[in-house]
Amino acid sequence: MIDSQNWFVSTPEEKGMDPIQLGLIDREIYAKYPNLLSSLILKDGCIVHESYYRNIGPDDPVPVMSANKSVLSALIGIALDKGILTSLDQLVLDFFSEINTKDIDPQTRRLTLRHLLTMTSGFYYPRLTGDAQPIWQRTTMSRNWIEFSLKIPVRDVMGQHFNYKNTDSLLAAACLSRATGKPVGELAEKWLFQPLNMRVPYWKAEDPQELGIGTLSMTARDMAKLGQLYLQSGYWNGLKVVPEEWVKTSTSRHIGRYGYLWCIEEDGFSASGAGGTLIRIIPARRVVTVFQSKHLKRFKDPREIVDRYVIPATY
Repeated sequence: MIDSQNWFVSTPEEKGMDPIQLGLIDREIYAKYPNLLSSLILKDGCIVHESYYRNIGPDDPVPVMSANKSVLSALIGIALDKGILTSLDQLVLDFFSEINTKDIDPQTRRLTLRHLLTMTSGFYYPRLTGDAQPIWQRTTMSRNWIEFSLKIPVRDVMGQHFNYKNTDSLLAAACLSRATGKPVGELAEKWLFQPLNMRVPYWKAEDPQELGIGTLSMTARDMAKLGQLYLQSGYWNGLKVVPEEWVKTSTSRHIGRYGYLWCIEEDGFSASGAGGTLIRIIPARRVVTVFQSKHLKRFKDPREIVDRYVIPATY
């Protein structure tokens, strides 16, 4: 069946899934997951489960938090395919000739796009209790976020030590913006959202120079489209949107449990953000699971719902 928004909708049984298991998801979320706003499951590209909670509906875009990093990864893959970026081994400083390198750590001179995509820049980035990220807070108070970031001392061995941080994705976005001469939001609209027929609010950069990335909001269904696109190796309606080789490479393990701005799971990969935002793709089962969330400092990870109910429901 096709609904009013041209989505294929199916019963779980028609797609080989146990409706009893999926029926337990809503009860679990209401009881134990005050952070979650929706749950949506695709099997073979069809919606087999879709629920909304706490006054959110299918037309409501919600900030996806750091899942926007995986969207940025897709854009970088497209830019490489177009020849706008030539290699992941391009030096980051080459994109910012106006930056005075006098106060830059000498090791930063060999910083590459690959380091940024794998979160292995080595930049000093301590974390305090809760959600405090003192370096990021200082970054956002600076007049030039890019220049401030490039002047952070390098404390870890570059390329060998994973440390999740907003600094690396900010610089990756800035490199892409400099290479194209366009803000990341404009590229996302042209290269990704329009081909997938998404109606995503404009993704505006938050830094003063508008080179980085800001808050990206999406509906659960548009998040599911991104997951399905990657499940289909970057193709949508037979057309290449993201290069197939980039989908494979960026969602492969490079260091720890991380690819190129994608989290690597035991059975697939995911785009995830604070509060429990999640797009989890399980290729062997042809399943995409999406959760919208609100940002709570303490929250239960919805991956537990996938492991406890979605995977057992798949025959």
